[in-house]
Amino acid sequence: MSVDNPYADQTAQNTRAPWLGGGPPVDVDLDGIREYATLMANQQTDIMSRAAYLAPLGQMPAAAFDGDVLGEADAVRARLVANAGELTVYMQKLAESLGNIGNAARTIADSYGSGDAISAASLNDVLFAYGDKSVPRPEGLPQGVGTTFQEQQAAAQPAIPAANSGEWTTTSVTPLSAYQSLETAVGPNGERREVMTFSAPGSGVTTVTTTMFGSNGETVSSVTTRTSTRQTGNVEINVEETFGPDGKQTGTTETRTRYDGEHVIGRSSEVRDAEGQVVHRTVETTDATNGEQVTVTSERDEKGRVVDTNRVVTGIATQGQEAPTPPIAEKYRVNG
Repeated sequence: MSVDNPYADQTAQNTRAPWLGGGPPVDVDLDGIREYATLMANQQTDIMSRAAYLAPLGQMPAAAFDGDVLGEADAVRARLVANAGELTVYMQKLAESLGNIGNAARTIADSYGSGDAISAASLNDVLFAYGDKSVPRPEGLPQGVGTTFQEQQAAAQPAIPAANSGEWTTTSVTPLSAYQSLETAVGPNGERREVMTFSAPGSGVTTVTTTMFGSNGETVSSVTTRTSTRQTGNVEINVEETFGPDGKQTGTTETRTRYDGEHVIGRSSEVRDAEGQVVHRTVETTDATNGEQVTVTSERDEKGRVVDTNRVVTGIATQGQEAPTPPIAEKYRVNG
């Protein structure tokens, strides 16, 4: 029995990925090995940056089959979410493998300096590059090279949690005035986070300064974010500016949301650097005739051009139900 797919066109557009084509050939010499290592690192970064695009694969099944559903629907939901999880793990491991291969290639190149890597490299040197502790260290490898990631992690101090991490525990929220408050939180290893919030009355502007302190009490970072919102016709404009500890602007995110009455019909977001140049852009549009949604993501490339990097097409949402219907067996139930 054939199954009708109402989203065949969207599926075809979303699964078309010409960027997966082959890359340039690499010469087999020291420069070529270093270039190969760089290409592997770039591929690792590219895969990691695209990992967020997989999030809807796990979110959409849960939203599509929310609430009380038939067992078959619940099984479909579980399978889709599991498949999305497996794909996400695969992409993570793929990125990790590319990084490991690139690091090994760079280690081999560093072992021979300006010599001939092909004639000088031995199997032991390659094994050392891949972390085999049973083989001797290459003679030409600089002393500062060769520490494994695990060894670096063991020697490193615990990293301070991100400002928005759930590892912080709020200890106090102190109102300093009618428009200003101070929130203090502690981290898992004695770190401290202070968040100062100030809302200028009648301005629609909110300023938040987040200061992070290490376990030794020294300031690790200080970031100030100023957010403002204004309405122009049917467009709501939200601007978020960030400033470093020296007061200089480090970036801006501007989001424009277009409304048709109470309904959102379009949204665009631009992230700009300290010089005001666009580094990332997301544009969401909704077709008024068929309800199809298109999300286009663009980023600035190495030549300074803003180019499209991803495009997702979503068909109109199918009709659902606000409340579960009575069980199928209800009409066959015998009363008394």
